[in-house]
Amino acid sequence: MQAAQLGLEPGLIGHCYIIPYGNQAQFIIGYKGMIDLARRSGQIENIYAHTVHENDEFEYELGLHPKLTHKPATGERGEMTFVYAVAHFKDGGYQFEVMSKADIEKRRKRSKAANNGPWVTDYEEMAKKTVIRHMWKYLPISIEIQQQAMQ
Repeated sequence: MQAAQLGLEPGLIGHCYIIPYGNQAQFIIGYKGMIDLARRSGQIENIYAHTVHENDEFEYELGLHPKLTHKPATGERGEMTFVYAVAHFKDGGYQFEVMSKADIEKRRKRSKAANNGPWVTDYEEMAKKTVIRHMWKYLPISIEIQQQAMQ
């Protein structure tokens, strides 16, 4: 029902999933669904997430003049160290969030599926979803859609 209300399709596209937990089915919005809902606001031009690895060049600053620079290494990139998400607004502004691997791990450990499923098979994709989900609350999306999607 929630998927239909939000206009998201469960399945291979990755908008949302119906995941069995015990004897119940739980609606989970995927990060691609979050991106789709954010774009529907009409205020977002682009939104994406990337992982940073120990051999990459990576620098970010917060404060009055935030900036983010990421140059992926060629060849062996090493272990993942950070993950970030960026939203570019149509008015030229942007929003970004950066999370360390330790921050991602704290959130993974709170998950019902911390030690199986996509956290085991697709860790980096789950890390990207986590940082997008964290940034999502700051994006221009109607309160009703946010409340529906975050249940």
